Amino acid sequence: MEFFAPNLRLLCSYKPSISRVASDLDINRSQLNRYLAGSSFPRRPLLRRICDYFGVEPHEIVLPQTDFSEIVRLRGLDSDRLAHRVQRHLDQIRARGDRRVLELTGSFFEYYYSMSQRGRIVRSLVVFAPEGEHVFYRRLERMGPFNRPGRRHHRYQGSALLLGDRIFLNDYEYDSGIELTQSVLYPDYTHTWTCLHGVKIGVSANRNHTPCSVRTYFERAAPGLPLIGHLRRCGVFAADSPDIPPHIPGRIDNTASGPHVFDAWSGSRD
Repeated sequence: MEFFAPNLRLLCSYKPSISRVASDLDINRSQLNRYLAGSSFPRRPLLRRICDYFGVEPHEIVLPQTDFSEIVRLRGLDSDRLAHRVQRHLDQIRARGDRRVLELTGSFFEYYYSMSQRGRIVRSLVVFAPEGEHVFYRRLERMGPFNRPGRRHHRYQGSALLLGDRIFLNDYEYDSGIELTQSVLYPDYTHTWTCLHGVKIGVSANRNHTPCSVRTYFERAAPGLPLIGHLRRCGVFAADSPDIPPHIPGRIDNTASGPHVFDAWSGSRD
């Protein structure tokens, strides 16, 4: 067990502070200090919790320091320093955020022309929820007819930030983990944030994976209906579908920048 203390010190060096580690592990700071000094060794349940927290195995954390350092390097566990550096920059931006972003709380239908099925309209569901002074959201897409079962579902998680009367949405698709989407919205203050319009930037889901930009429009969903009820209304629609409210196509029209989308690929369209 002689290598446990130096290996634990190495792992803690990638965290913001020893106090943060103690708090995250829900143990006393003095108790953690004894482990770091090598004067005490945790019991098996706590050892398991410590290893789970850092992403290592109990048999690994007692290996010789050179062997353990190589495990940390290969698994990228030493990248926490970069993560904290990025987090500091994000915290600086969030500190300038406007608390009015909390008014987003609730469910919205999002409308935009599909980036992969040209000329068709996507209606997805975006659910905003506050956590403290921040707002996070889930975006749920059904990429098929709304009135038939489909296998193509995309699920995104993201955060919302209000800066200078503009709402910035950033999310990622958490099933595949290979897509990021950004949207910039302008709230309609005359309707107490029931309507939001702006631009979405993403990548088409077809084989070309084309970078695209489309106009997007958010409209608050009717309250009282359960989540599954809203999801049943989501899907891909023809532009002239009677199931799409008549005011929507004009709000998301991309004609000024192209037939349906503005994209970065100059080849022929599908």
